[in-house]
Amino acid sequence: MENFLNIEFVYICMKYFVLVGISISTIELLYNWKNFKDDRLYSWKVISTRGYFSEKNTLHKLANFLLKYPNFIGVIILRLIIILLLVVPGIWGFSQAPLFLALVLTSLMINYRSPFGQDGSDQMSTIVIIVLFLYHINPENSIVAQAGIWFIALQSLLSYFTAGFFKAKGEKWTTRPNAVFLIFNTATYGSKPIAGYLQNRQMAITFLTWSTVAVEAAFPLVLVTGYPGMIVFLGWGLTFHLMNALVMGLNSFLWAFLATYGAIIYCCLQLSGYWIL
Repeated sequence: MENFLNIEFVYICMKYFVLVGISISTIELLYNWKNFKDDRLYSWKVISTRGYFSEKNTLHKLANFLLKYPNFIGVIILRLIIILLLVVPGIWGFSQAPLFLALVLTSLMINYRSPFGQDGSDQMSTIVIIVLFLYHINPENSIVAQAGIWFIALQSLLSYFTAGFFKAKGEKWTTRPNAVFLIFNTATYGSKPIAGYLQNRQMAITFLTWSTVAVEAAFPLVLVTGYPGMIVFLGWGLTFHLMNALVMGLNSFLWAFLATYGAIIYCCLQLSGYWIL
């Protein structure tokens, strides 16, 4: 069969999409640097009282040093520098694995330091970065490379299915479908024009609500629809995340899940019998 795709290209796409997403989140953290002061909302003196580690523990002492203000700002800046270095790999003659490892570590530190407001995109981005690190340890190892692609594809499909499944169990999503209107009617993620349009249009609300539940829950079927059937699911996913980014401000979701689409396409083509390298 015709050669549609190769492993290296999948990882390149995965890399640049996820880097765009974490660049946005890193810049947002840096923009809000004042909130990490000891007398502000994300004070480490308060957050560190969660007590996951004993104060005598070496890991606790290291975390306390790196995550307190103003040292944590340095961690954010370091993460941004690492991203910039990874964006222009052509000028570096060494393996990218150490840079991805550093990115994994800074991401874990940021996730631990700022646990509030974390969402599925943060988790997905971290998973993708870890897979990229493992791949770049030895890019010639085709078994590890393919395993990484399948892991990312299945993780993404599981995320969609889980979201649809638990929405289906929610009263406001199915029994009395008005969740879409309630979301658009919030101050944080809402949109006054859209909420105003939907307010007295229950049929439109029901359609948007149920279509979201149905497609998310059925998303794993993309693996058996093959090519070109997969375009329907991936097209819906792209449109869904793009609208969420434009209307609700969920920018990181768009890039985190786009980073997994190359892996999904690769797996679909492989199952369909297309020649892929």
